[in-house]
Amino acid sequence: MTMQRPESSAREIAGKDRQLSTLMRAALAFEALDQRIQAVLSESSRGRVRVACVDKGQLVLAAESPAWATRARLEADTCLQTARGVWPQDISSVKVIVQHRPGE
Repeated sequence: MTMQRPESSAREIAGKDRQLSTLMRAALAFEALDQRIQAVLSESSRGRVRVACVDKGQLVLAAESPAWATRARLEADTCLQTARGVWPQDISSVKVIVQHRPGE
């Protein structure tokens, strides 16, 4: 007979580890930011352009191809205004990178 351990939620585990808790809060913040950005992108850009990170006051958007990167640059001002409204630190600009999806 095998003994089963009770399952724990990620939040329970993170609550016991300060570094993990900090990482989880950051991941949740980025997820929330990406959701807000997805909502203001044109319907065709949603899912093809995502928040990569916020680096030194710059919102970095990752597009899945050069064509979608061009489209993201056209929508950058709207994304910047949205990010400024929800991100706790100042964001002054947008950078768009191409990041191909794995397996492509």
